Formats: sequence, C-alpha cells, structure tokens
Amino acid sequence: MPKNILILGGGTGGVVAALSLAEAKEKFGLDYEITLVNKTEWHYMPPLWMDVALGTAKIEETRAPIRGLEKYGVKVVVGEAVNIDPGNRAVSLADGTTLGYDYLFVVLGLRNGWEAIPGYAEEGYHNYSPEGALEFNNALKQFKGGKVVITVPEVPFRCGIYPMEFATVLAYKLSSKGIKPEITLMSPRMPNGVDITYALGPDIKRLWDKYFNMYGIKVRTHDGIEKIDGQRKVVVTKNYEEPYDLLIKVPPPRSPKVLEENPEFQKDPTGRFIVAKPLDFRHPKYDDIFLTGEHSMPPTGLGTAGVFIHAASYRATQILLSDEYGVGSPGPIPPVACVAYVADKGFLGVCEVTFDGQTHMWSGPRCYNVVESYLMKMVKHAFYQGWLDRLRL
Repeated sequence: MPKNILILGGGTGGVVAALSLAEAKEKFGLDYEITLVNKTEWHYMPPLWMDVALGTAKIEETRAPIRGLEKYGVKVVVGEAVNIDPGNRAVSLADGTTLGYDYLFVVLGLRNGWEAIPGYAEEGYHNYSPEGALEFNNALKQFKGGKVVITVPEVPFRCGIYPMEFATVLAYKLSSKGIKPEITLMSPRMPNGVDITYALGPDIKRLWDKYFNMYGIKVRTHDGIEKIDGQRKVVVTKNYEEPYDLLIKVPPPRSPKVLEENPEFQKDPTGRFIVAKPLDFRHPKYDDIFLTGEHSMPPTGLGTAGVFIHAASYRATQILLSDEYGVGSPGPIPPVACVAYVADKGFLGVCEVTFDGQTHMWSGPRCYNVVESYLMKMVKHAFYQGWLDRLRL
C-alpha cells in the first residue's frame, strides 16, 4: 500500500514540497501518493502584488493555476482545511471531506491580523492580498501629495525587507510624477534599541541608508501602536502620535485559525506563531507532521519570507525521503538569495544561515548586498514569472 503524503497550502512552501517529492518519486521509483490542498484555484506569488499596487502589473500576472501541479503527478484538491486531527491522521475540509495521511506537511502561511490594533482594519492601504493591492493602486492614483506613513506594528513581520523596499520604490515613483512626498517609516523599537532597517545586518542597512537619504525618507521608532484614529488621521503609539495623509500598513502576522485554535499545535511565547522542532521542522509531538510555513519560522530562528519557507520545505522533504526511503540529501540549509527592488533599480541579497548547536536554533541571517543595478529589477520579475510558468505551461 503506497504511503499518502498530504500537503496543506499551495503557496511557495507547499509547491516546493510537492515538486521535490514528485521529482524524487520519479527519479527513484518510490511508492507514495502526493496530495496538495489549496484554498483557491490559484497559486499566487505575493511579492508581485507590490507591482499591482504600483500599477506595473495585473493580478493575472501574479498567479498560476494550482492544478498545474497535476502534470507532475500531484493530486490537487481545492478546499479549505478546518481541522487537523493528528491522533487519527485526518484533516477535515470545509465541505465536509475528510482526508487521511501517513505524512502531513502544514504550509499554510500567515494571516493578516488587522484585528490586533483598533482601527487598523478600517484605515490605510496594503498589498498583502490581491484585493488589497488593487485598492492600494486606486488610492495611489488619487494621491496628489502629502505625508505618507508606513506603519510596521511589530517584529517579526511578513517579508523582512518589504517596508524599506516599498518606501524607496514609492519615493522614486512619486518623484518621477513630480510629487515630492514626505515619507515616514514607523518602526517598532528592536530589542537592542535599533530600528528595522538594521534587521538584516549592516551591509543591507547601508543600502537602505543610501536611498533613504537620497529621497528624504525618515525612520521613527515606536514602542507599540495603540490605535489608528481615522477621524483625525493619526497613528497613536505609546510614545507619540504620527499624522498622515496616506497610510500604508504592514499587518501584524498571526497563525491561520486552523492552527491557532487547535490545542494540538503549540504556540510560541508571543502567542503568534506555531512551534516546530528547529532542526527538522517536525511537530514537537508528532514526527509525521512537518511545519514549514511562515507560521512556524520564527520559533526555529528563521524569517517570515519566501526564501526561508523554500529552504525549510525542501529540507523537510529531504529528511522524510532519507528517513523513510533511504534517499535524499538532508544537508545544512545553504545560503539563500533574494532579488528585490530598490527605488528604480533592483538588488541581489544573499543571507547565510547556520544551525547553532548551543541554542538549537537556526541563527542569522547574515545578509549581504551582492549586486545593485537596473538589471536586477528585470531579474526579479523574470524569476517570479519563470516560477509561475512551471504551473502555467
């Protein structure tokens, strides 16, 4: 009887796990079935939602049909997981279907926890969903100038470079239209007293400083955002108030409800993330469950970004293949690379990741700006479109 490997989530990590397992199955002639459950018919590439917000891409360019995995031998089920029963190795879907498994990969990402701050859901704009990106684009079309405030309520947040990346791109775009914006990035105060521009190390910090100085982008640290006062158009923090004309908001990250409300899944001390064993990303109690979504990265020491989800999901599949079938190469996580925008250019960053034997956590990342050029902007777009084409073609 072939083993059944079930994957919950059709984002980057889920697709990486499915393709990695499918490749090994064909290469080594292994006997197992792969089923992936995704909430919608689409596999999205969220970094491209920034382009939608800025009006340089359409929603159709940010997605591919999730059923494109079927040509690689992966069974796809479109549905939403509403309960996971590890004791019985069963997953219940919203339509009443129950799916069994021998191994389970939970790669469900994070939800936008707007409810954490009064007024946050109602005020401001974001591009953390396709709908949000379209609304954001309409708002930017109407913006004629004034004070732009980008709020980051807490750390960690989704995609560690996004607020700085977007601030520089927006500054360039508005300046090219003859609008001289006043942009303020509101950063939570980090444990060592610095702001989030230091988050990926001094080399990337120098990159942000260069463009922040060029466009007059200010950084202001806060000790916690208490509420958004939409009537007065003010962000109220524990230590000051910040007025705005255009509010751009980064969501507080929260685990999906199916994990958050299930006592079988342990939360970390912050109550925001789901605990996984750092070395192999397994559930602390059930070795047949791998937790490689954003919801479980901070407790392992990794960041909430696609490059780390990719690395974690690939490593977890290699561990499973090695343990169960005697194939696969579960070596250390190699340096991860990320291509991002900066103003009118792009840059390639590389982050080293190591496992700390004393803390039993992944440490770092130590990140470096490898190259910064106009070409890198095209490379970023080409990479994401190439990724999506694997499911389109």
